[in-house]
Amino acid sequence: MAPETVGGPRWLEPALQVVRARYFGGPQPEERGDDAWLRAIAAARTERLGPVLSEAASHLGVELPRSGWAALAADRLANEERYAAQLEALDDLGPRIEGRGVPAAIIKGPALARHYPVAAVREAADIDLLVPSDALSAAEACLNECGFRRWSSGGRPATRYAVTYARAADGGLQVAVDLHPRWHEIRIEPDGETARIGGREATLGRTGLGQIRWRVLPPAAELYLASAHAILSSLRTISVYLDLAVLMHAAGSEAVDWAAATARETGRDRHLRHATTLAAELFGLEMAWELRSRPARLGVPTGLRLGHVAPGARFLPSSLLMELVLRRGWKRKLDFVRWVLGHRGRTARAARAAPEDGARRWLGKLAGLRWLKGSLLRYRRPGSTALRS
Repeated sequence: MAPETVGGPRWLEPALQVVRARYFGGPQPEERGDDAWLRAIAAARTERLGPVLSEAASHLGVELPRSGWAALAADRLANEERYAAQLEALDDLGPRIEGRGVPAAIIKGPALARHYPVAAVREAADIDLLVPSDALSAAEACLNECGFRRWSSGGRPATRYAVTYARAADGGLQVAVDLHPRWHEIRIEPDGETARIGGREATLGRTGLGQIRWRVLPPAAELYLASAHAILSSLRTISVYLDLAVLMHAAGSEAVDWAAATARETGRDRHLRHATTLAAELFGLEMAWELRSRPARLGVPTGLRLGHVAPGARFLPSSLLMELVLRRGWKRKLDFVRWVLGHRGRTARAARAAPEDGARRWLGKLAGLRWLKGSLLRYRRPGSTALRS
């Protein structure tokens, strides 16, 4: 599975084309007025493409309305401040992690930003640390020493849900760190030098983030992780496919083939094909016809596969719908639907051990509506606008 980049890493121009096609419906920006640009900028920021649009527009000499430049400049500055706060937190945390001998690796976030030509172009969200299960308490102690406090917990350590810690930073910012004992099928071996993905092993690398050299996954493993995240992320913004496109170019054909072989072993072959095909279509990569996903070969429009069901409308829980489609067999599909609706939540085993009364059981079912919590309510945060196709 070896996509080729046309004309080198020209991701800025494809990123700008994505904004034009998604939010304008036409290729010529000079034919669009200020109001259209402002709507496009708002929608791009919702898709977490604000810093990318700022870099692409300035690099390619695109004329934007003054208010649009002001919004993008403020967005870019805020992103740079968040990224600097993350590096400061990593500088505080790194020596304590090394001092306690915790084999922690950074996944996603700042680790993926190192593949971009400009690190702060990738929108900074949180820091994800992958640590072995037996080192969680030591990692938590390191976070507490750095001023982090537990914010939320996502459930069983065996799942992809993390335990989140946060601390305040300068300027009213907040830095969040997610501790993952496991992310999908990826976990770190106790030796701290290898990561296991299903039945395969990958040697961890080192990269400088701030003043510390942190462990990171090799690009091939990051590509596998990013493809799974593109399918399972409850938001599934276009920015996750930009991560994939940058990784597909940076990792090279051998790494892409390794990720594809690993996906076939773990049963995520369709996930990887679907995600990489969308990334290739959105950001100007070429892929052989036989390596594309089946929906793409059948002619299903890109917008529909992204969750855009009509012009100006988007099906928000699209990641859960795609996960349902990609599950093999009706039994697995039915189990997944029951899990989404809260009938088989992550606390089902404990609930069977300690029966609850009827009211509490139904409250638990309502609290378990994961599609509502993860895909709809998170778009209702202050300042968020509905996604536009």
